[in-house]
Amino acid sequence: MEIKNIIYIFFLTLILSYKNEHIVSMFSIPMANVKIEKKDTIFNNINSTKLTFKTHTNKFTSRLFRVENEYETIINNNNQSILSFKKSTYQPNTTNELETILINDTLTYKNSDKKILENYFNIFSLLHYLEITPYNQIEPYKIIDREGLLYRCNIKKSKSIDTIELNLDFDLINDLNDAVIEHTDLFTWALFKDNATNKIIIKNSKIESCSFKSGLANLKSSIK
Repeated sequence: MEIKNIIYIFFLTLILSYKNEHIVSMFSIPMANVKIEKKDTIFNNINSTKLTFKTHTNKFTSRLFRVENEYETIINNNNQSILSFKKSTYQPNTTNELETILINDTLTYKNSDKKILENYFNIFSLLHYLEITPYNQIEPYKIIDREGLLYRCNIKKSKSIDTIELNLDFDLINDLNDAVIEHTDLFTWALFKDNATNKIIIKNSKIESCSFKSGLANLKSSIK
């Protein structure tokens, strides 16, 4: 199996609905597992939601390329702004540890001058926004922060009866040199890959399924 196909599998675990466990498969072969938790919390005296994604390759894929990643985002329930973000990721030859801190009431990446402004989303808060927002209120684009890199996420939507289909397209709007981490994890890298097709299906205000296609890689997700 080509490493690039494994990368695409890792990417798909980022765009699943907020259930307990999911299996990511390619050509009907299970490759990775993801556990997703969504909890109400109080952060700096603000009513908030904590989103935690834990993903790991299964035994089969781990023989080829083992990955153990965890991402945590805390968002303000009132305006969906990011209050905190941290991640801890492992893959062969690359380990990332990243977190944010408040400097003069502005969320900033630790050991960096890169800021996460109030109107910025990340992929995790974006998924939450898409899941809880009524169809006619979903805006056509959002600014997405990817560890210092900024993207315009163009959101194309359509609806039929009780099903919402969303197609996401990411365009870089600053410079690659603005990245906080030089070599990020494969999940984060693959998510914003050029010419990828990202589709999310929502039913009954829940993300039900997703698909990711880039070249020959065509992946599907399913609830465990």
